[in-house]
Amino acid sequence: MFSRFFAVIVSAFLLATPAFAGDAKVGTVDYGRAIQEIDEGKAAQSRLDAMYAGEKAKIEQMEIDLQKLLEEYQSKQAILSDTARAEYEQRLGQKQMEYQQAYANADYEMQNAYFSAMEQLMGGLGVVAEEIGKEGDYDLILEVSQGSVLYSGGTDLTDQVIQRYNTKNP
Repeated sequence: MFSRFFAVIVSAFLLATPAFAGDAKVGTVDYGRAIQEIDEGKAAQSRLDAMYAGEKAKIEQMEIDLQKLLEEYQSKQAILSDTARAEYEQRLGQKQMEYQQAYANADYEMQNAYFSAMEQLMGGLGVVAEEIGKEGDYDLILEVSQGSVLYSGGTDLTDQVIQRYNTKNP
């Protein structure tokens, strides 16, 4: 939301200032596309996919085990003593709680891994975009994947950013 608001404000400023708008050299970068296309972004996606698959397999196995215990309990419920029934119910409650905790932990770890990877990649892309901006004598470079840009006359620098990032980060 903030990036959209910022893009609107910057665009309005550029359009309202004829002297600046006429002389301004504006570029754009699509970080979303860049992250998908840089080698390090592809590697990060592969790591995240592998992590997700591993966590998913553990959670699914816990779910299967819980379902088996529930089915076992249901098949024996009518013939169990009150004590045995209470023990089954306690085990079921414990397994359910372990399952829910493992699911929440896996979700938390996946989110942290994703945000950590994105933070690192965005930081590196920002450095490269800044270098290209200085070298190309750009007055302004807008990141376009997170918000709308009203000023569309800028030069798209995304391909340059991707190429340079891959060169600097083999």
